[in-house]
Amino acid sequence: MSTASGSAFPPIFLISLDFELYWGVRDTRSLAEYRENLLGVRRVVPRLLKVFSEFGVHATWATVGFLFFENKRALLAGLPSERPEYDDKRKSPYEDLATIGNDEASDPFHFGRSLIEQVVACPNQEIATHTFSHYYCLEPQRNLEAFRADLTAARKAAAKLGMVLQSIVFPRNQYDQRHLQVCKEAGFTAFRGNPASWMYQPCAAAADTRLRRLGRFVDSYWSSRVRSYSPSQLEHEPMWNVPASRFFRPYNPKIPRLARVQEKRIFEDLRIAAENGRMYHLWWHPHNFGANIDENIASLTKILSQFGAMRRRFGMQSLSMHETAMLIGGDAENRSHDQQQYCAVRKAG
Repeated sequence: MSTASGSAFPPIFLISLDFELYWGVRDTRSLAEYRENLLGVRRVVPRLLKVFSEFGVHATWATVGFLFFENKRALLAGLPSERPEYDDKRKSPYEDLATIGNDEASDPFHFGRSLIEQVVACPNQEIATHTFSHYYCLEPQRNLEAFRADLTAARKAAAKLGMVLQSIVFPRNQYDQRHLQVCKEAGFTAFRGNPASWMYQPCAAAADTRLRRLGRFVDSYWSSRVRSYSPSQLEHEPMWNVPASRFFRPYNPKIPRLARVQEKRIFEDLRIAAENGRMYHLWWHPHNFGANIDENIASLTKILSQFGAMRRRFGMQSLSMHETAMLIGGDAENRSHDQQQYCAVRKAG
């Protein structure tokens, strides 16, 4: 299939979510101050799945491996023997295991098995990994083998639920070529890379300056820089890089106008991507939507309505990270088959 732009691929819309609960923020926020957002995830997940189903969205849920277990006993039994040894001991979540609850009912902040099961039950949702322990690849530490052990533990935890992890999203978007190579050797095929700008380059927390953070904030709302990508130009060694386009920032009740500004920016991004046969990758954390849930879902619904319009006009397709990698990276025969399927879907739609 070709688009009006002459691309060999349909324009692609991706959504990936960093699904982590408290494991993703434990070193930056207290449980008390972020309690509302974390409890809100219990309502956010089914609402996201509902709106994804309504608009035919294929999303990737990059899930921390700790969340796969039903109870503390099973989690402790699934821990790798090799663990990260960060120079800053506070970065490691393993010491926290002594104080967590026994299961999801008693501790909804550290367990998420029922939420994962909801995602799996919804069509076209990919379960990916956010590493087993919310592993920080670029924080000063001693042993790359601990990262390999972390990925092995994540894949084993998923396998017990009948899942094969194919894609990875790195916590805090920290990665380098060494870690990508380990991922390839572990069987992963795709990762979410960072936008090609100085403010998004992978780095340790100490190097993520206020200027970089301010730059990313401004970029979310007011930057005119195109954040879509040509599928035919994606990097594929050692894995397929399915780069992020924009972080979807949550509703801010103190400055509600920002939501409309962000929506306008994303609408334009989607239009440009659709018209030019490009891919556009939006991402966020479910806990970002945990407060002001109605406003966040309403904003997302507007964006997905824009996607629906681009699908009707330009044949834009919603794909998961793994589906995107397989479509773009498949051999000629498989690629032809996939494109025939997409043409059929477009014609039927």
